[in-house]
Amino acid sequence: MSPPRPVSQEAALDTLRQLARAGTRTLLFAGPDGVGRRAAARWFAALLNCRAAGDEPCGSCAECGAWRQADGSLRWVRDYREVSAATTTKEGRAARRPTITIDQLVPRAGGDHDPLGPWLASAPSARVRVAVIDGADELGEGAANAFLKTLEEPPSHARIVLVAPGPDTLLPTVASRCTVVRFKPVPADAETVRRFHPHPALRLGRPASLLEASDEARSAVSAFEASLHGSLAETFEGLKALIEVWQSGEVPGMLRERARARGAPTYLACDAALEEAEAASSAYAHRALVFKRLALALRSAWRHGPGELPS
Repeated sequence: MSPPRPVSQEAALDTLRQLARAGTRTLLFAGPDGVGRRAAARWFAALLNCRAAGDEPCGSCAECGAWRQADGSLRWVRDYREVSAATTTKEGRAARRPTITIDQLVPRAGGDHDPLGPWLASAPSARVRVAVIDGADELGEGAANAFLKTLEEPPSHARIVLVAPGPDTLLPTVASRCTVVRFKPVPADAETVRRFHPHPALRLGRPASLLEASDEARSAVSAFEASLHGSLAETFEGLKALIEVWQSGEVPGMLRERARARGAPTYLACDAALEEAEAASSAYAHRALVFKRLALALRSAWRHGPGELPS
């Protein structure tokens, strides 16, 4: 069993096959979130290490078998590793600006006990070590400079994959050292549209976001939207279920998508309310008050018909 191949990204996979044969060592997987860039990185790692000589990982050899044991941490895949920015501070609070730090990449006194650089330099268990810097646009300048030599000339047995929206989101010194592989938005089939409508990933062509979407989040958003037309007590009751699933990360997008369907005025009011709530949360404002204020703003936006601007 090998990692699942990304959906509808044949052009990108063809490019990766060519780069695998050419031995290209530093790559940038560019495109919007949720279109299969991370899945492609895992597929690429499996292809490079597969014992069969083909254009696809065979799924049967010992190296492909490692992916069968992989869990969310991918700890069983010895020659594959992902690094990303921490979303929380050392104190456990949400990070205001997630950043990939120096000690995640290179040895540093008092830093990460297992940075990426030494792992990448050590000999692979199979053929090639593949390191993925996920969210490379969050690479801090200090970390980028410390890792620049490795990006420019990785070990011969190593490949580095940066995942970011595009070269323009990276530091110029980083972007110039990468071979860019483009990933495009993916159209959804009829069954996906039926199941997930209205989810922003449908319009944006981001199927990975749909796979991660929870039924609980969709149900909570639907119930909350219905409560906006009821009494204030009903709205606050619907808000309770919404708060429970808020951390999934999908809720703001689904609320915006439902507001979009009601017309520009409702969408603009909804977007402004969500922006205010997200800013207040980042500033560690009182959580209950933030959400009650948001509910009142959305209630006002939804109770005006299409074409009407809420007062």
